[in-house]
Amino acid sequence: MERRGRIAAVGVIVAFAVIILTGCTTEKQTEAVKGTQQRTEHDAEKSVSDDMAEALNQEPKQTPKDKESQETELTPKDKESQETAGNTPQDDEKANLYRPLMEAAIEAIEADDAQALYNLQDGEEAKALAAAVRNGEHYIYFPEGEESGKGIGFYTFKECSCKQWYYGDYRDGKREGKGIWYYVSTSTEDGSLYKEVYDGDWKEDAPNGKGRQLTALGGNVDTNKKYKVKNGLFYGTYKIKDKLEDGTVVRGKYKLKKGKYVTISDEELEANNFAVPEEPHLAIAFLYNKAGELKSCSMVYVDDITKGVKHFY
Repeated sequence: MERRGRIAAVGVIVAFAVIILTGCTTEKQTEAVKGTQQRTEHDAEKSVSDDMAEALNQEPKQTPKDKESQETELTPKDKESQETAGNTPQDDEKANLYRPLMEAAIEAIEADDAQALYNLQDGEEAKALAAAVRNGEHYIYFPEGEESGKGIGFYTFKECSCKQWYYGDYRDGKREGKGIWYYVSTSTEDGSLYKEVYDGDWKEDAPNGKGRQLTALGGNVDTNKKYKVKNGLFYGTYKIKDKLEDGTVVRGKYKLKKGKYVTISDEELEANNFAVPEEPHLAIAFLYNKAGELKSCSMVYVDDITKGVKHFY
């Protein structure tokens, strides 16, 4: 049985991808638009020593006399209550230590205040917590003091110094129900604040069901779309809406299966008088005007791309 305010190890798979989206017409290729999402932070918290981490996790030593005194002070009813709650004095001490940080993080996430959340995770309390739960561990805080219900988790990963947050429903320490996964960083080319959010369904400690992915750099929103999710990967059919240089509005659709685009072939491109690019590419979908005439196509230039939020667990 897991306990309130506990520290537990978790695994994570981090997926990295760089994509450039562009439209393609029968006349010429339009200029590619580059977008970069960075999910790693290189400013690892080296200032926090291993001694601090050890001190935070160290339990006070007890002599036989201390233990005897403690047993004497606790009545059978007290012992039963403590065993039922599953909390030790050490758990309570850690919960009290990080309570202000976790309560403030809840407020920031509820307000969708990425800057406030970043300021919190860049503070000394978060650095101490990161040192205590480093190497792929996490810390969960339940405001009501239960093992299940609504809580907030602070997660670290072995592959990078990323600090990520989850606020939502838990069942026996696993993310189950509705929840928000939040990541913020300034490790971008110009130092702008980058945020990525998944808000939706969770099952078996992973994104499963339906949810919205939002990514933004500074004040510019790159993605804000609802997806069907299975184990962190997107699937289903989605619409495309585009406008050509002459103002013609064209529409189409694309499919995702296990996070991968279901694409059309180069032969189909050539058959419809589209120039096949030399760069590695994936033709996603043809776009048509209202008269049903083929006007354009949407293409991703990439070696490999997986759409989803698999890096969030």
